[in-house]
Amino acid sequence: MSPQAEERRFHIRFPFKIPVSYEVMGDELHPPGKVPAEAETVDLSHGGARICLKSRMLKGDTVLAVRISIAEVGITLPVLAQVKWIRAVENGGYQAGLMFMV
Repeated sequence: MSPQAEERRFHIRFPFKIPVSYEVMGDELHPPGKVPAEAETVDLSHGGARICLKSRMLKGDTVLAVRISIAEVGITLPVLAQVKWIRAVENGGYQAGLMFMV
C-alpha cells in the first residue's frame, strides 16, 4: 500500500449500524432549528462516526447536533459533530465523516 493510500486515522473504527437523527446548527444553506433529519451510522470511533445519507444535504465543516439512540439501555446520546468529508457511494446515496467536538 502506498503512503498516500494509508488512512490518517487516530482512532480505530468499529462497525456500528444504528439510526441517528441530526440537526444542522446553522450555515448559509440551513438555518438552525429545522426539523431533524435521519441517517444511519456505518461505524464509530473514539473521535467520530461515518454516517449514510440518502441525499447530499450537508457540506464540509458544517456543525451538527447528532442524537444517537442506544436502545439496549434506553438512552439517547446527544453529541456535537463537524462534517469533515462527504462522498457519493455506489447505491446512489452518500456517506459523511463526522468528527466529534469536545
